[in-house]
Amino acid sequence: MMANLTPQQKKARGFLLTPKDKRQIKYESLKEQLESQYGRKLNKMQIRYLEKGIRYQLIYDIETSDFNPYQNFMICFVAYKRDIVKNKITKHVEAITKADITKAVKDNNFNFDYVLLQKLSELMKQCDQVCGHFSTKFDTPFFRSRCLLTNQEELIPDYMDNMSADTWRMMKQTMKAPRNTLNNLILQATGKSDKTHVDLEYWYKVRFKDSPDWQKAMGYIVDHCKKDVAMTYKALQKIERFNNVSGGYV
Repeated sequence: MMANLTPQQKKARGFLLTPKDKRQIKYESLKEQLESQYGRKLNKMQIRYLEKGIRYQLIYDIETSDFNPYQNFMICFVAYKRDIVKNKITKHVEAITKADITKAVKDNNFNFDYVLLQKLSELMKQCDQVCGHFSTKFDTPFFRSRCLLTNQEELIPDYMDNMSADTWRMMKQTMKAPRNTLNNLILQATGKSDKTHVDLEYWYKVRFKDSPDWQKAMGYIVDHCKKDVAMTYKALQKIERFNNVSGGYV
């Protein structure tokens, strides 16, 4: 008979509560509080994010001319700003322009991404958590390095301004694949991948604004980045349920 009682009924009748009962009571109390605060029904995943103070999540990816930020630059970024409460995303696509290249050459430097870094910084500072695939190892560190190298250190969010999540870490800790790549993640999560090939010819050609293939190269790279973010978001929606909501700060 006791097995049919809810944790709240057990508590009211003075029964000894199990750890699971205590967690359920805490969850129900938090759910009631958050639903009253936001004036809408919330699911378990929303409550898990909001409990950590995460209302806005930035899911993003960058493309760079090479891996060394000292000798290279960001080409573009694609970002989804996710509103956890409204369960909606807004998409942002930004890339360097020919004007950016012209100005950098005139200034005798390779800071093609000077303005691009500002746009990504603005989005980061609007969000509570930033997330990407391998972003804690590459995207975010590369962004920080480029901000410093372009003398725009103020663009870097201060420590504890953003929490961090990484689908690569989620995959590494809770799934099994030959390699923890985005391609393997989306294949395991959905059975289908839209990953496009990295043709280095395109990545090299964007350095030269007067190349007849510049626009074609830029279009290919931006499309590649769009697909990566779409896959990261789709996979995240599948795997976040059985992963910890990261409250770690960066």
